[in-house]
Amino acid sequence: MRPADPGSGLREGVGALSPQAIAAQFGRNLAEARGWEGLSQTQLARRIAKQQSDVARWEVGERIPRLDHVVALADAVGVQVRDLLYGIE
Repeated sequence: MRPADPGSGLREGVGALSPQAIAAQFGRNLAEARGWEGLSQTQLARRIAKQQSDVARWEVGERIPRLDHVVALADAVGVQVRDLLYGIE
């Protein structure tokens, strides 16, 4: 297997989303999953030891959480990580 050319960009030709689109899609997925669990942003934040403002920023697509937070969020709302990443290529 040939390593990727650092100058070519790994996203080229893969139909990749922009960072803003990724953040927005993740936020929609998180908000929907939180709703399925019947949790407020504050309740979810408490479950993962974060602030409500962090959850709000993730849900509106202002920020993208770190991978360890994605795993904790999935566990907290009772879904698979892949469910939170649905629609993100």
